[in-house]
Amino acid sequence: MAKEKLAIIIPTKNRPGELKRLLAGISEQSVKPVQVIIADGGDAPLEGLFEEFPGLKISYVRVLPASLTVQRNAGIRKLTGEATLAAFFDDDIMLEKNAIENMMDFWGSAPDNTAGAAFNITGVMCRKPAFVEKIFLTNAEKPSSILLSGFQSRVCSQIRTLPVEWLAGCGMVWRKNIFKEFMFDEWFTGYARYEEIDFSYRVGRKYKMFIVADAKIRHLNGPENIGFSFSLGEMQIVNRVYFVRKNPGLIAPLCYWACFGLFLNNILKGLFYMDRRYLLRAKGNMAGFIKLFRGNFSVSC
Repeated sequence: MAKEKLAIIIPTKNRPGELKRLLAGISEQSVKPVQVIIADGGDAPLEGLFEEFPGLKISYVRVLPASLTVQRNAGIRKLTGEATLAAFFDDDIMLEKNAIENMMDFWGSAPDNTAGAAFNITGVMCRKPAFVEKIFLTNAEKPSSILLSGFQSRVCSQIRTLPVEWLAGCGMVWRKNIFKEFMFDEWFTGYARYEEIDFSYRVGRKYKMFIVADAKIRHLNGPENIGFSFSLGEMQIVNRVYFVRKNPGLIAPLCYWACFGLFLNNILKGLFYMDRRYLLRAKGNMAGFIKLFRGNFSVSC
């Protein structure tokens, strides 16, 4: 097999400190990418920041207004002919030692028909789904799987490389040639919750995907901003139902049942923990249900 070459695409918005930390981490890796593409949706251009990393071949593109899927697609269009693989990192990712080298080792002997592989997010403990999660079809025991309800099992740290049904968007690698068949659905706007679930599901109906145990990263995302909780709750319903309606093989009534379970879970957690964020999510869930009942969104194919 010809030696694979990796490009990295980083969508970012108004987080120069996190981006700088990630670029420094990439610079310290034992294997370097042939290209790093910054898809920037920030309020001001990132002038001067990239001069600190002369060892990286950085391409820069401004994407306004900011939207995760649009930024991902803009990064794809900037890929050079040299790269055979494209990695996507969130800007709040920290790469552990030899993470890229270990990922490239996987691709050097990847099974035929493999399209994608996820980095292994450390520090996230695996747990069995609660009884209520099983009843409402919002979680499953099999790692990184997608249920018929359109809900996915949680990502957690793995001790061995496994086949999976979806890749976490914060750290994933795809063969560049699949972008001739698949692009990220730009219906998912802004924060674009579940966009990687949708992309993975469509690719996974035709190709194989894995999580690579030795390719380790840490996701340093901060606590949820309470000002975002309502919008998150609305996306939990609308984006999930959109994903299920557009993709054959998923079952809409099961999705509605699972969404109802999610709504109840947000209310109960909000009351039990006295956490206003969960209550705002539940309020957003209600807004999402109303939007669905009014038919205020369409499904693209």
